[in-house]
Amino acid sequence: MTMNRLPGRSLRLLAILYCLGLQRAFLIPALAQSTVVKGQVIDAESGERLPNANVMVKGTRLGAATNVEGYFVIHAAPDTGVVLIVRYVGYQKLEVALDPAHASQAVLVKLKQSSVLLGEVLVQGEQSTFIRAEGQASLTTLSPRQLESLPRIGQTDIMRSLQYLPGVSNTNDASSGLYVRGGTPDQNLILFDGMTVYHVDHFYGFFSAFNPDAVKDIRFYRGGYPAEYGGRLSSVVDITGYSGNREHSHFGVGVNLLSANGIAEVPLFDKGSVLVAARRSYYDIINSGAYDKLYQFLTGNSRQTVGGGPRAFSGGGPRGNLAVVEQTEPKSDFLDLNAKVTLSVTTDDLLIASFYRSLDSQDQSTDSTTQAIAGFSRGFTRPPTTDILDQGNAGASVKWFRRWSDEFFSNTLLAFARYTSDYTFATGGLRTQSQNRLNSSESNSIEDITLNSDHQWSPVANHRFSFGLQAVRSSASYGLSASTPFNENPSNVLVRAQNQTQLSLYGQDAWSMTPVFQITPGLRLTQYSGTQQFYLEPRLGLRYTLTETISLKAASGRYHQFCNRIVNENLSQGSRDFWLLSDSELEPATSTDYVVGGSYETPDFLFDLELYHKTAQNIVEFSQRFRRGTDESYSFYKGSSQSNGMEVLLQKKSGMFNGWVSYTLSKTENTFPELNSGKTFPALQDQRHELKTVATLNFAEDWLLSAVFVFATGKPYSSPVSQYMLTLLDGSTYQYTHVGDKNAYRLPNYQRVDVSLAYQGTMANRTWKIGVSAFNLLNHKNVAYYQYDLTTTPMTIREITGLSFTPTIFVQLDIN
Repeated sequence: MTMNRLPGRSLRLLAILYCLGLQRAFLIPALAQSTVVKGQVIDAESGERLPNANVMVKGTRLGAATNVEGYFVIHAAPDTGVVLIVRYVGYQKLEVALDPAHASQAVLVKLKQSSVLLGEVLVQGEQSTFIRAEGQASLTTLSPRQLESLPRIGQTDIMRSLQYLPGVSNTNDASSGLYVRGGTPDQNLILFDGMTVYHVDHFYGFFSAFNPDAVKDIRFYRGGYPAEYGGRLSSVVDITGYSGNREHSHFGVGVNLLSANGIAEVPLFDKGSVLVAARRSYYDIINSGAYDKLYQFLTGNSRQTVGGGPRAFSGGGPRGNLAVVEQTEPKSDFLDLNAKVTLSVTTDDLLIASFYRSLDSQDQSTDSTTQAIAGFSRGFTRPPTTDILDQGNAGASVKWFRRWSDEFFSNTLLAFARYTSDYTFATGGLRTQSQNRLNSSESNSIEDITLNSDHQWSPVANHRFSFGLQAVRSSASYGLSASTPFNENPSNVLVRAQNQTQLSLYGQDAWSMTPVFQITPGLRLTQYSGTQQFYLEPRLGLRYTLTETISLKAASGRYHQFCNRIVNENLSQGSRDFWLLSDSELEPATSTDYVVGGSYETPDFLFDLELYHKTAQNIVEFSQRFRRGTDESYSFYKGSSQSNGMEVLLQKKSGMFNGWVSYTLSKTENTFPELNSGKTFPALQDQRHELKTVATLNFAEDWLLSAVFVFATGKPYSSPVSQYMLTLLDGSTYQYTHVGDKNAYRLPNYQRVDVSLAYQGTMANRTWKIGVSAFNLLNHKNVAYYQYDLTTTPMTIREITGLSFTPTIFVQLDIN
């Protein structure tokens, strides 16, 4: 076994300084009299425990964040006159004065939710709105309840809401996946109650895979994340599921033009709660005359159908009159289910069981069409195509939370996660005998079983230790077969089956060296069976508070990824992806990032600026068009990437009018020695400029108007540049297509405006909400990608566009 090289001198110096700091913290007693403040933060109405709430001692810089079950402890607090200021995103700020006679007893803090629709927050004066940029570099906390006011397609969308933040691309209508700081969606660790979620899309990307009714808290690390997380290169989205109402039963139903949702919460014998939440789409209703009439009434146009007629290509690039273009819109439906049981076994022990299941189906099949084409002497007949994709997630977790003392907590988690994908493509129909028949099929699955043991210990003032271990057993399988007009018998292009194990240990300390300076060093050590190597990952976070409103921050870390989402570039059918595990051939990817920034924050405004530099090695691409020989390993290419960028966030946090503006300037380039003649080329996710504005206006107490504007420069893509016939030695002819440099062309600029108007009312124990939302209000055509049919003469280019103007009506009823 081997060990990755470590940064020796700087790491040793940091260790020496850290040990001296520990000695001072443990051996030098506090000169002033002090006390320990401890307690728990919960929801005032439901009893839900609130993680990551911010608890500060008024008039000091002392404070702490609550753990996953809402507990906190603050050392060295004044022994008299203690007032706690408690904040949690989506809730009203609360000040709690402690009774000096009972200062050593645990305090229970009950927070009330901020309702952006009923005017409560206007009375309070200060609110924790949709998002909160935390003091730690690149960390943002979001409130699922507050996100309900943003424009949506159907129900509130968790992942698309993250795309409004700086450093995250918001230009892919067909996916809720996150492209963070030049990374790809597979480089994000997505956790839901400890379960890994590999696929985050629903309904052709219109929805994310998370039902907002089942979500309590979202922690989003765009980089520089702590040592407790590992296995990904770019970011972490840690989602805590809603446990359910412990005080009384609650039922809710919602409906919109795309789907229906429902939730049920029931207390469990005064010891916990049971929650069940479900969503289902109904495309059969959407595709009926009712939706078509609404669409035509609002736009004055008929709705496009799959397999629309071809038209002359008029876009940029080298194609000219090379081909004809078709437009298509897919059919899609989904179903998902969340269930959670929470049981307080004792006052110090909590058992939580969580379950998640999702199913998705997409159909882009087309019928045979015949059209006359301007400029050509003969008509064009396109054979029918079969294009079907089925995907699904499944997951379950069981967690035991234990409070050993006021300073020491532990979480033990056992989780299972599985993702499956099956894709079929055929021209001429699956059973049609055709000279131009082209068939392919892909099947992919990845699953893991994870055991975590995480611990948090705050023995003295200024230090909070986190440490633990993790064991993961992973398996993946992939099969790709294809036939061509010259060989209709399907042949295996690539077949793989893998099983690997990784064992990890980690430790870190949030150390407040002075009241204004905090350093958080951490280490993570992983042994991976696929390469029989150890991987050591140092992490470091810094924060320096200049004044009460101005602070500086920095973070750095090394990360490894042991599973890969491989992009299968296919010009004729559109690029897709599949998951494989790392091994001795596909070595684990490695990245290092550096983040520096600063913020200026008042109760009403926040200005946040961050600069980042990130490099990655052993990233993988797969392409059949570059394949040499017959060995499947020649289809994989290893390379490196580099991302640099600047992110700006300006947020107005309170008042009738609030929201934020974010701007990202970035550049991401890849270098593969065996691709593009070894020349550096833009990554598929490279996007130089992206501007996003989110605004909400609360008026007439019960009405809320919100709007979103997105503008971004075009992403790169590869394109054929010419097509001609070759005469072979035996006299037969072969149609040859020459493809230009990799990602040498740019899609048109992207822009979109979304709006939403909602009204909320109450009657007895019922709360109801009704609203209308419009996606892409100006009906701007945003090109997602081009799809090329190389079996026709001339070659057909299908222009796949993003979602056009789409209105939706939503209704939600909650009964307590």
